Amino acid sequence: MSLIAEDLHQTFHLRRFLGTEDNGRREVYGEPDPYPCRWQPGARRVQTVDGRQAVAQGTLFTTAQVSPEELGKLRIWLPGADPADYKLSRQAVQVFVRMDLETGAFDHSELVL
Repeated sequence: MSLIAEDLHQTFHLRRFLGTEDNGRREVYGEPDPYPCRWQPGARRVQTVDGRQAVAQGTLFTTAQVSPEELGKLRIWLPGADPADYKLSRQAVQVFVRMDLETGAFDHSELVL
């Protein structure tokens, strides 16, 4: 059981990248899956994985297992956003995976958007 699971009172939607179609011209994503989360807004300047500077709008804490390798391959809808509207989706600029200190097992992910 996650250490922060009791604090996750909201739900966000996540679509994972599956591949491309039409000779790489169109990206294909899976269905939007709901996950529990806590959205903590707060603008701050962050450095993306490729070294660019970006302004993050907040951090999404979730028990969904997301790895840093998946950056750029996720579409995220914040709590209250309709996953049927692609224009409302966002991409994470940073992902942090947190492990349980006692067991070493996965505890939660922090997605910086």
